[in-house]
Amino acid sequence: MQIRQRFFINLTIGSFWYYHTVFVLFCLTVYRPSAQAQTSTESISFLPVKLPLANAQSYFILDVIDSRNLKSNQLGEIIVFGQPRSLQTNSPLSRELYSHWKSSFGKRNEDCLPLEIYLEEVSVTEKRIAPNKVTGEIKVNISFKWRRSLTLLLLTGYQTSSTYTRPETAFDHEALLRKLLDGSIRHFDQWYGKNEFNNPLLARGVKLVFEEYPVIEKKDTVFYTPTRELNWNDFQGSHTRPGSKYAAAVFTSMSYEGSTKMVGNHLQAILTLKVFLVKSMSWGRPEARNDYTLAHEQTHFDISRIMAERFIENLKILDLTIDDYDSQIQYQFIESFREMHEEQKKYDGQTRHGLNTDLQRQWNERIKTEITRIFANS
Repeated sequence: MQIRQRFFINLTIGSFWYYHTVFVLFCLTVYRPSAQAQTSTESISFLPVKLPLANAQSYFILDVIDSRNLKSNQLGEIIVFGQPRSLQTNSPLSRELYSHWKSSFGKRNEDCLPLEIYLEEVSVTEKRIAPNKVTGEIKVNISFKWRRSLTLLLLTGYQTSSTYTRPETAFDHEALLRKLLDGSIRHFDQWYGKNEFNNPLLARGVKLVFEEYPVIEKKDTVFYTPTRELNWNDFQGSHTRPGSKYAAAVFTSMSYEGSTKMVGNHLQAILTLKVFLVKSMSWGRPEARNDYTLAHEQTHFDISRIMAERFIENLKILDLTIDDYDSQIQYQFIESFREMHEEQKKYDGQTRHGLNTDLQRQWNERIKTEITRIFANS
């Protein structure tokens, strides 16, 4: 009995170690990653480069922004020995390309344009079409922008692709990608060189230039000039006005024309000012056509010119923005136009349309002094 018991015990212990060993080996077989799983990705990196760019001292890379629908370091899928592999960069693609390109551009300073490069698409796709035969396509879509004030402006874009067929052996994806990506930078450099001094998108600011409209006699229009005073031939409208008790009326107004051009890296906004009288809308009764009445109407014309000058002076002190200067000028013109009508009403109200000779004389003197001051500096 003792011998049998010992044998049974020994057998049991031996069996335990045997099954324990089998269990451990089984676990190692199930959980150890396969060689394929360990190498399911292929990584590339873009080394720094200095591209030969003709205009690179005029701008610099402020940032590279990844706008793709892929993960930050993902490029796509390639075929390696018949199996699909994920192609990716060692670090986020935007950081890789920033480091790759930054030494090709100028230093950061206030005269250089801060360029933002948006990666809209950078992708690689491949498929196996036959034994030892792979076809692939690389797509690149990049936008070049800059932020002026608070507005992000699209300058230009670059879109290209490359298709290829290769054997199922090692392939230099980095070299082909780099060629296409660097091509986008060369494209922008050429675009910048052509547009730097003539495209308003690149303007750093706006400068106003004021011009007087050339004095040209027209059939129905008299343009203001201090050397030409009104005469009764300028009043060609019918003096028959139902219910009108006035001796004469003059129709004066102001307007401006605008044009722009690039001068250096600023947009020059040229405003041509017009102050004018319309003959067919100005009239005088025959019995009132005398020097006193004509002087009253001349002061109306002078007031219009003075208010046009105030319009210019108000524009000079405005902080015009390159993105909204046109609206700012239009708003100021409407305000000045309204003030002109208020001043004309005030003039007629105080002089009682010229019947108050004392106040008429004061207005004439004050307005003539103002006109003299304006044109003394012209």
